[in-house]
Amino acid sequence: MTAPGRDRLLTRAVVGSRRKYLGLALVLAWHYCLWFVPGTFPAMYLLDDRITFGWLIALAATVLTLFGLALGLGRTRHLPRSPVAIWIVAGAAAAATAALAVGCRASVGPVVAYCASAGVGVTAGLLWAMWGDRLACQRAQFTMRRLGPTYGSTLVAGLVLASCLPGVSALVFVALLPLASGLLLHASWRQQPRANCPPILPKQAARHGIFIIATVATISFVAAFVCYFTVAIVPLDHLRWGVGRSFTLGAVTGAVMILGIALLQRLVPSHPTVFRLYPWLVFAGALACLLCVLGAENVAFLLALAVSSVFEILLLMYMARTTLAGYTPVVAAFAVSGGAIRLGICLGNGTAIIYERTPGLPDTWTEPTLILFVAILAAVLIPLVRQEYAINDLARNPRDDSERVTVIDHVAEQFRLSNREKEIVGLLGRGYTAAIVAEKLVISPHTVNTHVQHIYEKLGIHKRSELITYLNNR
Repeated sequence: MTAPGRDRLLTRAVVGSRRKYLGLALVLAWHYCLWFVPGTFPAMYLLDDRITFGWLIALAATVLTLFGLALGLGRTRHLPRSPVAIWIVAGAAAAATAALAVGCRASVGPVVAYCASAGVGVTAGLLWAMWGDRLACQRAQFTMRRLGPTYGSTLVAGLVLASCLPGVSALVFVALLPLASGLLLHASWRQQPRANCPPILPKQAARHGIFIIATVATISFVAAFVCYFTVAIVPLDHLRWGVGRSFTLGAVTGAVMILGIALLQRLVPSHPTVFRLYPWLVFAGALACLLCVLGAENVAFLLALAVSSVFEILLLMYMARTTLAGYTPVVAAFAVSGGAIRLGICLGNGTAIIYERTPGLPDTWTEPTLILFVAILAAVLIPLVRQEYAINDLARNPRDDSERVTVIDHVAEQFRLSNREKEIVGLLGRGYTAAIVAEKLVISPHTVNTHVQHIYEKLGIHKRSELITYLNNR
């Protein structure tokens, strides 16, 4: 294929309402195919200590990377958008994947496996943040009807292919996934190199939204913790389909659930926002605990694994929508979306390992702990139901006039707008053109345009549509 033809093919792969999410979906597919498919580690049992502890190290490294980036960049700075950085991260991810498989051999010391696991976690966090930055700059809407089919079909295809490939070819396939994601990320930035991230609301205007976001993130963390404790506490010899197939089947079940939700959203256009599923998912997590207590451990295993993956996608969507509305910086939003879930998975799985390896503890305390977790999830439902309207409203509704005036007041204060600039911002936010603003204020269009340029410079905005979105979207 010629270079222009290859460029056109890559451009087509990163534009469109659904295709733009493919690179991010490949990052998630890499995660699940690496840890949940036995063929990735052909020389070792999937739950050998090296793989188990490597999995926990990778999760912790991803969490630390994401939160470290968010704290380091703060509210105003962004990730560097360098092609070299993209290829370094993607190449390091592929190399760490291969090194992990090598380190999980009996003849090699565990230090290699654990260092490679840390490398996988760090690069996964960096790719996640890079894609978040890119999609936010594209103003990707992160609706289930767009993201769901891409994520679900990519994950199912990846898991099936990795499970069917023989020998080391499965490892090669998994190692190529982050490289493919990096290739798409590079092509996406080339296609629109000067795109800018959504501006951030003033702290006062965003304060209530931050509280709602923290509530959603905390609930997602608790649910991930409980689900993965349930997954890890099920005795391995009770898994009907074997350890490897059970993990693969659980990941596929989660992807199929996402596809089903996306199909429902398409068939019922007037259906309420997808975030109304949060209470039902919390209930499903509690149900998985109860099923484990009642002896239906295989169903509990699959349900808990699938529910956790659905939480991951919903939290990703929610945080992306709030960053588009200006409540959170881009990297911070995607750090929370990836970090909260992975922290819950890491601690839940780690807690279960402690239970399993403490003599007498599993037989005595497993059932009471699961019942306690049911009570905790029931308690979580109370603030979730109370805040249900606010949770949905934050990601969906435009501001009314009174809210817009409050936001403009905060914007004028934080960015030190003059009284005239504040007047112009208010009129532009209501959709008026520069010519109409000039008529209303009885000044020349040239004067209006000069003020507008000053406003854009102060707010970091480049066109009127961005200003309208910034002031009105919620």
